[in-house]
Amino acid sequence: MRFFDQIWEILECGDKELKFDKFKQFYAEYKAGKFDAQIEEGGKFDEIKPLRRPSYAAFCEVVAMREIGGKKQAEKQKAFLHSIVHIEYSAVDIALDAAYRFRALPKAYYDDWLEVVEDEIRHFKMIEEHMAKFGVKYGEFTVHDGLFIALQNTSSSLLERMAVLPRYMEANGLDANAFMLKKLETEREKDESKARLCEILQVILDEEISHVSKGNRWFKFACEKEGVSPEIYSQIVQKIYPKAFLQSRELNVSARLKSGFNEAEIEHIKNIAKAGKAE
Repeated sequence: MRFFDQIWEILECGDKELKFDKFKQFYAEYKAGKFDAQIEEGGKFDEIKPLRRPSYAAFCEVVAMREIGGKKQAEKQKAFLHSIVHIEYSAVDIALDAAYRFRALPKAYYDDWLEVVEDEIRHFKMIEEHMAKFGVKYGEFTVHDGLFIALQNTSSSLLERMAVLPRYMEANGLDANAFMLKKLETEREKDESKARLCEILQVILDEEISHVSKGNRWFKFACEKEGVSPEIYSQIVQKIYPKAFLQSRELNVSARLKSGFNEAEIEHIKNIAKAGKAE
C-alpha cells in the first residue's frame, strides 16, 4: 500500500488498539526508508480524501462543542480524566491528518508529524492507564468534536492548518496544562493518584512544547512559500475563530517562548484579550 493511503487507513480506523498497532508497524517501515521514493513523488497518484467523521465516533457519543456543557457528566473526576484522554486521542488524528493531507513537502515535514503521532499515542496510553484505576474507559462519556471541526476548517491550506492547530489550539493546551498542574499542586502530596496525574501532565506539557515548535517551523515555511509575513498569524486564526485569544486564562509564556512564539506575538495575544474585556 502506498504511503498516503496507508496513513489514511490508520487515520480512519475506529478501533484504537488496531489503529495503534497499524501505526507502529507503518512507522517502523517509514523509519527504515520504505516510503522515501513515494514521498519524493509528492503523493501525486493518491486521492486526498475529505474528512467526513472523526474516528472516535465509532465508540464515543459525539456532540458539538457548544453542546458539551449541557450534557450531564456524572462523577466529575472521571469526566475530567476522560476529557484529557479524548484530547490526546484527537491529537493522534490531528498529527496523522497533517501527514496525510499536505503533499509535495520536504521529508522533514513528515518526519515531524509522524514523530508527533508516536508521542500522542504514548500520551494517550499514559492517561488511559491512569484512568483505568478509577474504572473509566475511553468512550464512556460524551465527547465534543471541536478539534475535528478545526481539521475540516483548515483542510485546504497548510498555512491555516499550522496556524490554527499547533500554534493556536495546541499552544492553548500549553496554557491549560500549566493551569491544571498549578491547581493540582496543593493536592499532590496528599493524594497519590493526583501526584501520578501531575507526573503525566508534566510529561505531556514538556513534549507538547516540541509539537508547537514543529507547528511554528512549518507555519513559517508556509508563510515563506505563500509570500506572507508570520505576523498574519492572529488574522488567520480570527478569520476561522472570531473569538480567538479572548480567553482569560493566563498564558504559559515560558512554554510559548520555548515553542517558537516571540515576545511581540505574546504581547499581541494579551492585547487582544484585554481589548475583548474592555468591550
